[in-house]
Amino acid sequence: MALEIIRIRDLRNLTDCELLPHEGVNLVHGANASGKTSLLEAIYILGRGRSFRDKQLFNAVQRGKDSFTVFGKKRKQLENSAIGVSYSKRGASVRIDGEKVAKLSILAKETPIHIVTPRSQEIIENGSAIRRRFLDWGVFHVEPLYQHFYSRYQRALFQRNMALRTDPRSANLWNRELVDSGSRIEHFRELYFSDLKQAFFSQLEMMDVDIDLELSLYRGWSSEKSLLVALETGLSGDENRKFTRMGPHRADIIFRINHRKFDKWGSRGQLKLVVLGLFFAQAKVIESLSNKEPILLVDDFAAELDKKNAERVLKQLIGQRNQMFITTTDRGVVTPGGAGKMFHVEHGVVSEQGV
Repeated sequence: MALEIIRIRDLRNLTDCELLPHEGVNLVHGANASGKTSLLEAIYILGRGRSFRDKQLFNAVQRGKDSFTVFGKKRKQLENSAIGVSYSKRGASVRIDGEKVAKLSILAKETPIHIVTPRSQEIIENGSAIRRRFLDWGVFHVEPLYQHFYSRYQRALFQRNMALRTDPRSANLWNRELVDSGSRIEHFRELYFSDLKQAFFSQLEMMDVDIDLELSLYRGWSSEKSLLVALETGLSGDENRKFTRMGPHRADIIFRINHRKFDKWGSRGQLKLVVLGLFFAQAKVIESLSNKEPILLVDDFAAELDKKNAERVLKQLIGQRNQMFITTTDRGVVTPGGAGKMFHVEHGVVSEQGV
């Protein structure tokens, strides 16, 4: 499912670009503000229909232009599949093989895109919401029913929270639906997390990351209670706070080192390696459980890493066997054995440098 052709028009400083990427590693060199991250943004938009840089997609339109267009063609089994995303003041237009796509979830299912940026360390440093999104993104790709039960749970949670603010006596009327849908969410997450955890520690071992890291999943309420009991006994506190305090919507991935929070004790370099290992592991699990081939985007991969660790990471990236696009400002970085392709970006122009 690797992209064979990528065309970009009028996205930020990329005016008219076409590249024929390698099915494996694609190393992208360029100075700061040359357009490297914009190239990754364009590929990300092909898989998500939105940007990782800005909530307002229109901001990605090149200054002075009315719209941008990103097109990609990939091989899907024995056939080619085309994806096109354009955006203007009228909104987004997404097409797969010429057919208009109404839901971005369909686009996301079609092409799993994973991106690691210098900001990705927020998955460890910031609150639980970002870690839940990471977890749910993986489960979404490997469990066909997950989105159905997740939507049911979110609707029931909204209604219960509304009742807690307006008519607390009716709040528990939503407990049964929360339990029915929430128990399925928990089950799917637990199965996925077990595979993710195993793959994660394998990735750290292959990158020779030697830290005493502990990884666990908090389901969102006490392991000593069922969800129904937690909701019923917690009603008084929920009434005081005006929202539901326990349930799958409070789940979290816990990182600890020597029984302490990893973000408080790990070095910047260790944080970077752990985050890379986590994203590599997720791509591996999705590929093995869903028969999809995720595309990996890594922006400024050597940031926070010394030369030795950067070489280890690059070697591990090549060993992933996924299609990947890796950016760096260091022209001296090359792939071991000259694997894949190398591109140079300067003033918004993308040119192939070698194979």
